[in-house]
Amino acid sequence: MKTYTSVIFWMRALACLSIVLIHAITTTFIQSDNIGKGTLIRVIQLLLMFSTPLFVFISEFLLAKNYHTSIKKGFFKDKLLFLGIPYVCINIGISYFYFKPKTFTEFLGFLESTMFHGAAVTYFIVIILQFYILHFLFSKYLVNRNPILMVLFSVLFATVYWGIRQFIPQPESPILAWFWDREGWMLFLGWLSYFILGFYTGIYYEKLMANIKKYTWLILLGTLLSTAFLIFNYVSGVSTWVESKRFDIPIYVTMIILLFFLFSAYFKYVPKFIIFISNYSFCIYLLHYFFVNQLGLLREDSAIRNIVFTFIITVTVSICLAYLINQFKWGKYIIGGIGHIKYEKVYESYKHGKVD
Repeated sequence: MKTYTSVIFWMRALACLSIVLIHAITTTFIQSDNIGKGTLIRVIQLLLMFSTPLFVFISEFLLAKNYHTSIKKGFFKDKLLFLGIPYVCINIGISYFYFKPKTFTEFLGFLESTMFHGAAVTYFIVIILQFYILHFLFSKYLVNRNPILMVLFSVLFATVYWGIRQFIPQPESPILAWFWDREGWMLFLGWLSYFILGFYTGIYYEKLMANIKKYTWLILLGTLLSTAFLIFNYVSGVSTWVESKRFDIPIYVTMIILLFFLFSAYFKYVPKFIIFISNYSFCIYLLHYFFVNQLGLLREDSAIRNIVFTFIITVTVSICLAYLINQFKWGKYIIGGIGHIKYEKVYESYKHGKVD
């Protein structure tokens, strides 16, 4: 009987739903001209910024957990097919349907921006592909290093990287200025902590889960403090950016990830809804941007109702469209594939103690 890793279902489902909610909040404020007026909602949005980092973390965690320091034959070919082709197709779609170019030349300009300059939500796929290359090149070296020291160093490095972009003025040099622009998002440097954490939690997963309960209060305290630090920086004006490319996000996301593992150590059961959303998570991530910005306001005087309305409609339409397109053999190459994990099999494994 197959053993399922319960934390992955939770991570995928909550990360993709949070991404949609983040963009539902953003589009509501834009359409109602209330940006900056809903502090509480913006803080909630800020706290959801673990979403994209969580997606890229999952990619390395699963690779390290399943293959350790090796990579199966044909791995890169498969990833180019199932990640690379949807990356191109979705960017073509965004360049046309979202940006609405008036000429073919303008369309090509938008396509260049989405493909190579991080102008679309698809940039996370580029980061994931870089993680795979890093794993191939450095996994045999990393496995012999001290995991705790490496994680701490990588969090510090990522913090400094985002801090430099945030607090130091963009230099005049075209080459250096490149790191301050959207292209800087697409480099693995700012996301390095999630790669390192994903690698070591994947390599030492069994040991981590056997001992994590010993650190329950430490993880809870660390999560509380990193959350408080994040909120303080925003409310006090130290950093008013509401995005995942902040200097205080790496430590916050690290604690959120550890909190997920801690939660899964105590609760193995995975609800049917979470498995369902997890199966559709990649498609939801890729498709939601076509709809979340196109819906009008439900009510001008209620931001909450409009956010909920936009969120529910966007998730529902994205799932329906993903299902329809994936009925064709080529569908998974266009908008990403749907997972085929059955709740019944997971539940059966859960009853037999095969869900870890």
